Amino acid sequence: MSNSHTFEGNVNSSDNIMPLEGASSNDFDFNGLRRGDRIQIFSFGNQIDGNGTFIHVQDGFLIWTDSSDNINTTSLDAISISRVTGTA
Repeated sequence: MSNSHTFEGNVNSSDNIMPLEGASSNDFDFNGLRRGDRIQIFSFGNQIDGNGTFIHVQDGFLIWTDSSDNINTTSLDAISISRVTGTA
């Protein structure tokens, strides 16, 4: 069984997305997500592309990799993101 946290909402360029303390400028914190976190992405309640890895948010888009290590950009307008925190 997996534990997850779901984050929903829209982001725009005026949102405050700050680098993590002690992290490089490429590591971002977005609603508790950090670069490298395992995530699931849902669009209108349907999971898309299985599990992936959070990279960052830029200009209203989620940047992430899927299970095949493809880099994806997905608009934050109509998705929710769930952090995968563990499996049993």
